Amino acid sequence: MGACYRLILLPISILSIGLSHATMQAQQITRADSLVVRPAPPINAADYLPLTIGQKISLYDARTFSLRAILGASYSAGVAQWRHSPTEWGTGMSGYARRDAAAYGGGLIRHTTEFGVGALLHEDPRFEPSMRDGFTPRTEDALRHTLLIRNDDGGHRPAWSRLASAFASGFAVNSWEPRRIHSTRHAIALSLAGLTGYATSNFIEEFTPDAKRFLFRGTALEGKF
Repeated sequence: MGACYRLILLPISILSIGLSHATMQAQQITRADSLVVRPAPPINAADYLPLTIGQKISLYDARTFSLRAILGASYSAGVAQWRHSPTEWGTGMSGYARRDAAAYGGGLIRHTTEFGVGALLHEDPRFEPSMRDGFTPRTEDALRHTLLIRNDDGGHRPAWSRLASAFASGFAVNSWEPRRIHSTRHAIALSLAGLTGYATSNFIEEFTPDAKRFLFRGTALEGKF
């Protein structure tokens, strides 16, 4: 992957291992059911219950080291392999392995930066459902919550953790890609794509329950979502 890749990924990997260890300790001193992290309820700030640091670490672990995260990186690597992008990484298993490591490494940096900045600024990393009805208003809220995030006081402010994580991962990924495509412009494009990914994720989270209710209507699973 190159010396630059290793220099960037090594300290973050160490931090990730440390956080994983911290999660195990938190689970030993905190009841297991209290670490179950659900979407932030759409309630007023006065009734808002913030996450504990143990719950935030648990959510970070789930997003970073879960099977879903691993398969997501593998899928991205597969698409890049099919497109033969970047061409310098070649084909075959060696080319796929480089693309898979790059995809997972980018996600590792993104989630670790988001967790670190968010914990420092007391941000709530959970998805926040819309309080409104209708496709357009709910879509607007999903997009708005990409740039605004709830804090531990129950209010909202700019989502600095997402901005920082998008640019950290964008510039990191650009640094270990082939020299042919190294540029500040390309790094910024990758960073903006990362922000777009947050918006897409919010949209999917908002409407997934509706899709499940539609798909399972008339079955034994109806009413479970």
